[in-house]
Amino acid sequence: MIFIELLGFIAIIFSLFYLTFHFIKKEKDKERRISKKIFYLTLIGGLVVLILGTILYDTSFEAQLAESVEQNESLAADNDTLKSENQELIQEVSNLESDIEEMTTKVTEYEGKIESLEEEKTAFNTEKESLNVDIAALTETNTNLKDEVSSLEANLESTEAKLASAEANTVRPSDSSSTSGVTDSGSSSSSEAASSMNVYYENCTAARAAGAAPVRSGDPGYASHLDRDGDGIGCE
Repeated sequence: MIFIELLGFIAIIFSLFYLTFHFIKKEKDKERRISKKIFYLTLIGGLVVLILGTILYDTSFEAQLAESVEQNESLAADNDTLKSENQELIQEVSNLESDIEEMTTKVTEYEGKIESLEEEKTAFNTEKESLNVDIAALTETNTNLKDEVSSLEANLESTEAKLASAEANTVRPSDSSSTSGVTDSGSSSSSEAASSMNVYYENCTAARAAGAAPVRSGDPGYASHLDRDGDGIGCE
C-alpha cells in the first residue's frame, strides 16, 4: 500500500519537475510548448495512484486499527485479570504474613515452655540425685539396723537359753518336800517359806518354762510384777 502511494507521489513530483523544466526552457525559447501527454499523464496518473494508495492504505490501516483495538481490548481484559490475580496474590501474601506472625508467636511461646521444662528437668534431676543419696543413706542405715536386730536376736536367744537353763536347775519346794522324809509340821512350814523366797521368775515366760504358771499369791515365785491386774493370780 505504501509502495503505491510512493509511486503516485513520485509521478506527481516528476510532473512538477517537468513543469518547472518547461518554464526554464521557455525563457530561452518563447515558442516552446509543454507536452500535455507527459505532464497531465504523470500528474493525473500520480494523483490517481496516490489517491488509490491512500484509500487502500486507509482500508489496511482501519483493519490494522481494528486489529489493534481488538488486541488492546484483549490486553485490557488480560490486564483486568492480572489485576484481579494480583489483588488475590496480595491478599494471600497478607494472609501468609499474618500466619507467619502467628507461627512466630507460637514458636516464641514454645521456646519459653521448652526453657521452663528444661529448668524443671534440671531441678528434677537435682532432686533425684538428692533422693538417691538419701536412699543410699537409708539403705546403709537399714543394713546397720538389720545387723543390730540380728545381734539383739542372737543375744536374746542366748539369754533365753541361759534363763531356761537356770530355771531348770532351780529346785521347786514340792520336790524338796517329797524327798526329805517325815518331818514335823513346824519344820515343813519353815522349809516352804525358805524355798518360796529362793524362787524368782523374771517374767511369765520363765514361769511358764518352769511349769509354774499360773502363779497364785502364796505360791513359790509369786511376785507383783507377774500379777499386773492385782487379782492374786499371776501369768494367767
